Amino acid sequence: MHIDARTLDTGSTIQGDICIIGAGAAGISMALEWINTPHQVILLEGGGFEYDDQVQELYAGKSSGQHYYPLKSARLHYFGGTTGHWAGFCSPFDEIDFIRRDWVDHSGWPITKNDLDPFYARAQKYPELGPYEYSLAWWQKQHPEFIPLPLDEKVVWNKMWQFSPPTSFGTKYKDAIVKAKNIHLYTYANVTDIKTNDTVSSVTEVTVKNHAGKTHRVNAKYFVLACCSIQNAR
Repeated sequence: MHIDARTLDTGSTIQGDICIIGAGAAGISMALEWINTPHQVILLEGGGFEYDDQVQELYAGKSSGQHYYPLKSARLHYFGGTTGHWAGFCSPFDEIDFIRRDWVDHSGWPITKNDLDPFYARAQKYPELGPYEYSLAWWQKQHPEFIPLPLDEKVVWNKMWQFSPPTSFGTKYKDAIVKAKNIHLYTYANVTDIKTNDTVSSVTEVTVKNHAGKTHRVNAKYFVLACCSIQNAR
């Protein structure tokens, strides 16, 4: 089901079991996992189905540190997210990415790569990748001609990547999401506020707004922030 949040009466309350904030690669993948279940899933997307420069302007910002592409150019703010212009270059995080390192501020995760591996394997099919295998040794068995450069293994290690076709999630999965009876996709629903319980142990409600001047509340048992690493932090 698809609802344009601009058409709702302002002050409307949207209710469901699970609320996924962001309809890019992560948000759409999670929603697809819940299709045809008894649970009502709310999928919030800040844009529509096509590029809108007014909505895209919400991604404008500055970055510090190493040079990077302008934020407004690097991300896309509509259904399907940045898969609308990505090259499909994919690989899981490395084990070291999860480890606390004294020389890296704010490093260290409460989980390990092993915790994510089963979910990585399940997610492979949505961007239409191959097997969940990223070690050089495994790929060399399939392709003996893969010979690494003669570099010091203590300094440089070999890492494999896979390419999605690339898959545009907005194109490939639009019909499945819109036609799913238990998936309620709300476009033009930008989350602007997150409310929690007194102990800040769970989210109780989020507020969504759009350029039509409409404000709505979303209530759910569970909330998932799936706005990409940059937008989640912002």
